[in-house]
Amino acid sequence: MRSFLSCIAACSAAALVWPVSAASRAPSVSPQTTAAAEYAWAPSCRKCHEDIYQAWSETKHARALTRLSDLDQQRDCLGCHVTGGKRKVEKDGKTVNAGVQCESCHGAAAAHVADPSVKTGLARKPGPDSCTVCHNDRSPSFRGFFYDAMWPLSHRVKK
Repeated sequence: MRSFLSCIAACSAAALVWPVSAASRAPSVSPQTTAAAEYAWAPSCRKCHEDIYQAWSETKHARALTRLSDLDQQRDCLGCHVTGGKRKVEKDGKTVNAGVQCESCHGAAAAHVADPSVKTGLARKPGPDSCTVCHNDRSPSFRGFFYDAMWPLSHRVKK
């Protein structure tokens, strides 16, 4: 555990001292501007990416909506706690976009689910802007965000 924390501290320091240029990153995904019909939602991703889905399901991102009070769910806060926009998407009485799902970071994937060879608009490793849309000083729990140290923790998969 101690070596893991040392690694995180070193990566954080390196990110501050040696920033990686935006050009070397994958394009950022902007979930706030994509229509709900373009999303497949996390259960669709699970069909082919079971190990990643399972790892994600144990993260705070998966439970992001439940972390908001009913009152906060009526405010602008909601946009960072659901996938695909700033409001809940209901289907058969269930909120299908609850939490920060795969497509919040990797891009809307309805076309990819329909035809897995379609990769247009998807980012294998999303850039920092995908994170800082929500992880910023507008968040009441913001304590700083270091992309290079945090991205590997988003949904760790045991190999």
